[in-house]
Amino acid sequence: MGTLNEKVEHAKLIIKDAASKYKRIAVACSFGKDSMVAVHLSRSIEPKLPIFSVMTIYKPSETLEYLIEINREMNLDATVYIVADEIPEIFKENKINTVLLPAHDFHKYFDYVKEKTGKSLYETNPDECCRLLKVEPTKEAVKDLDAWITGLRKTEGQTREDYQEVEVKGGLVKINPILQFTELDIWRYLAMNNIKVNPLYKKGYRSLGCEPCSIIVPDNEPERAGRWQGTSKCGGECGIHTRILK
Repeated sequence: MGTLNEKVEHAKLIIKDAASKYKRIAVACSFGKDSMVAVHLSRSIEPKLPIFSVMTIYKPSETLEYLIEINREMNLDATVYIVADEIPEIFKENKINTVLLPAHDFHKYFDYVKEKTGKSLYETNPDECCRLLKVEPTKEAVKDLDAWITGLRKTEGQTREDYQEVEVKGGLVKINPILQFTELDIWRYLAMNNIKVNPLYKKGYRSLGCEPCSIIVPDNEPERAGRWQGTSKCGGECGIHTRILK
């Protein structure tokens, strides 16, 4: 598309148009590098755009701690959705807006699989694990929205090459303003704007997900190659961006 500055201005135009067109709109944030660029760009256009995040019981402690830190420093006032038996103590202590979703269905599947195979649900059926812990909570987060802004990029992996900057899926519009950014563009933008990043990147991770399903991969591999390795889902999607959410 051109230089990073050109991509940034293009992304801002997309966000500005979406924010003026859709009154019920929010930014999804995983607190990974791409999400932080999308959040920073969105807030530069509309400072009060709501931020929501879907966390799981398997997220690394570094991600939860980073969420707390950035939520405070950037005044995000993020709302976190999580399937769990109780709100994580770290969220309580730091007064994070948390929507606790029932964990009954997850326990039912998890316990059944554990009894039958001796393995965890994320090992035997990662698609179902993601559906219960990520897709269903996202449906709850967007149920009252007309549109949402994401940090999707085409160059992350093969599963994202065909996405469009504006997509209508069911009763929800998905806005992907940084779709044309490369991995290098992301790091340059973060550096130029002095945005702190999740400390897991300093350990060598390139794509962050749940702790059991994320590993470090070499630079010559696609970014998402470290997700769900050893399963048919390797390098794929959790389902948030492939399923109808509303």
